[in-house]
Amino acid sequence: MTNRDAVLDKLAWDRTNGWFVAGIATLAVVVVLASAVTFDIAVPERGIGIFRLVSARTSATLLIAGLVTQFGDPWFLLLVATFVYLLGTQRSLVKTPRAGAFVLAVTFAAFSLIDLLKNFFIAPRPPGAGTVTVPTWLPAALAGSFQSITTGTGYAFPSGHALGTTAVFAALAYRLEVGPRTGRWAAAAVGVALVTASRIFLGVHFFVDIAVGVLAGLGLFAIAASVGGRAPIRVFALGSALGVLAVVASAASPAGELWKAGQWLGASLGAGVAWYAVGPSYLLSLRETAAAGIPIAALWVGIYTLEPPLVVTVVGTAVAAGVTIAAPSFAEQLVEES
Repeated sequence: MTNRDAVLDKLAWDRTNGWFVAGIATLAVVVVLASAVTFDIAVPERGIGIFRLVSARTSATLLIAGLVTQFGDPWFLLLVATFVYLLGTQRSLVKTPRAGAFVLAVTFAAFSLIDLLKNFFIAPRPPGAGTVTVPTWLPAALAGSFQSITTGTGYAFPSGHALGTTAVFAALAYRLEVGPRTGRWAAAAVGVALVTASRIFLGVHFFVDIAVGVLAGLGLFAIAASVGGRAPIRVFALGSALGVLAVVASAASPAGELWKAGQWLGASLGAGVAWYAVGPSYLLSLRETAAAGIPIAALWVGIYTLEPPLVVTVVGTAVAAGVTIAAPSFAEQLVEES
C-alpha cells in the first residue's frame, strides 16, 4: 500500500468513525438520563437484581479482584497516559507527540467527568462496600493496603473505574501504533471487562453503575475523537470545561471534595496552555523521561497526600501537567545548548 493509499484509508476510517462515535455519544447521554429516571439511584438498593454477581468470595479471590481493579485506578491510568506522551514516540508506541497528548487529554477529561457525574447524582454504594474482613494469613503491614484495594467509598454512580478505564483504554486503542487495530480494540475491551467485573465482584458497585460508566466513557472518547483527534488542545479545552463543572458540582454536593475535582481542572488547564505555547516535537529518551517524570510524580503525590485548598491544587496540578507537556521542549533546548 502506498503512502497515498494509506492516507486515503485513514481518512475513510475517520469519516466512518465520525458517524459511529457520534452515535455512541448520543447513546451514552440517553442511557445516563434514562438510568436516572428508571432507577431510584438515590437509594442503596438501586440496580437490576438479575445482573448482580453471585459468587463465593474468598480472601484470595478478593485480593485478586483488588489487584485487577488497580488497572482502572486514576494512578495507573495517569501513569500510562503520561508514559505514552513522554516516551511513546521514542519507543514507537505512537507516531507523534500529538497522539500522546490526545491520550493524556482524554485521561484528564475522564477524571473531571467522573467527579461531575458522581457529585451530580450523589448515589451511595451497595451496603457493605466500605468494609472487608482482612485475612489472617496476610501480614499486618499489608492490612491497610488490602482494605484500600478491596473496598469502595464515596459516591458510586456512575462507576469511576468503568468510565475512566473505558475512555482511556479507547484512547490508547485509537492512538497506539502497537499491533493491528482490531487487536488493540480487542485488548481494550478485555481490559475494560476485567476491571468492571472486578468492581462488581468486590461488591462496590451495582451493575447499572458499571453499565452507565462504560457508556459515559465511550461517549467522552467519541466526543474527544470527533473534535480533537488531530488537535489535542481541543480535548484539553473540553477537559477544562468539564473540570469547571466538576468543581461546581463538588461545591454543591454534601460530600464533595473540591481539591479532588480541582486537580483535574488544573491538569487540563496547565496542559492546554503548555501545548498551545510550546507544541512539542522532540523525542525524549528513557533517561530524559525519568528525569522529567520523577519530580512531576513527586508534585502529584504531594498534592494528593496533602489535599490542599482548591486554588493551591489547581495551580499545583496545572504546573505539573504543564511541565509534563513542555518536558520534550525543555530537553530539546538542553541538547541544543550542550
